Amino acid sequence: MSQIKNNIFVMNAFHVAKPIVSLKSDKSFLDARNMMVKYNIKRIVISSLQDNKAIGIVTEKDISNFLSMHAFDKRKLGEITLGELLQNKTKLYAVNKNFSLGICAQLMLDKNISSLLLEDEKNNVNKIITKTDLIALIASRNLNGFTVGEYMTKEVITVEPEDNVNIIPTLLAQHNISRVIVVRENKPIGVITTRDTIPKGNYFGVLNYSNNNRTKEFENRFSSAKARIPFTAKDIMTSNPVIIYQKDSIMDAAKFMIGTQISGIPVVNKLQELVGVITKTDIIKAIVELGKRKINKS
Repeated sequence: MSQIKNNIFVMNAFHVAKPIVSLKSDKSFLDARNMMVKYNIKRIVISSLQDNKAIGIVTEKDISNFLSMHAFDKRKLGEITLGELLQNKTKLYAVNKNFSLGICAQLMLDKNISSLLLEDEKNNVNKIITKTDLIALIASRNLNGFTVGEYMTKEVITVEPEDNVNIIPTLLAQHNISRVIVVRENKPIGVITTRDTIPKGNYFGVLNYSNNNRTKEFENRFSSAKARIPFTAKDIMTSNPVIIYQKDSIMDAAKFMIGTQISGIPVVNKLQELVGVITKTDIIKAIVELGKRKINKS
């Protein structure tokens, strides 16, 4: 790749796009969850039954939010179709494969989305570009001293390790976030993401029953499988999370995200006290601002 092509702002979407992973709208939540685990992805493109065209994108966050809103649904995950979730989804966005990555980054911010579908010369959609694809590029480039502290999100949703696990999906949905930080004495000791709140078994209500209101039917379903029912945040959190300091660079944050396959990192001060969180969206904001600076200088 030539030196000029090494600049993210003159690269086009097709340089980093990847083939889509899709399911028909009549497939179930269980199918989507299993597909996400199989390919280690966080979104599935949903296609129409009639013409196989893309009609929506379902993410881990969408599934987690749906389960939170339907906490007492008695159905199995295999009985809930993806088409049901798409009923309240926002518009699907597609761009030409020759759009610059700078434009793609700005569009993601403007529309509050994490991915864009790519159209070829025949207006067919077979590839996707995500925030992760952009972050991967930044991980190998220097953003001219942009620091984590400049772009981190300062208002962080936190829980204590002993908090009831049932509040987690509600917090994620209410604040439209993908993670909460578990703290003890204002120091991060764990992270809980939307993936942690999606049931690992075939049933819907694993995270939606407390010790006092479990029904006999629920006990019968899970006791035979010897499933462990978590009650506190520490039961499902990822312990000893990756952390980053305020003065570290955005490039360092991007490297951590790509290397550990995470989307957000707790930010700490010199005393390792929580002061914020740096997310992929925050880094995309830095990409867009850097692009504007380059334009103003030219």
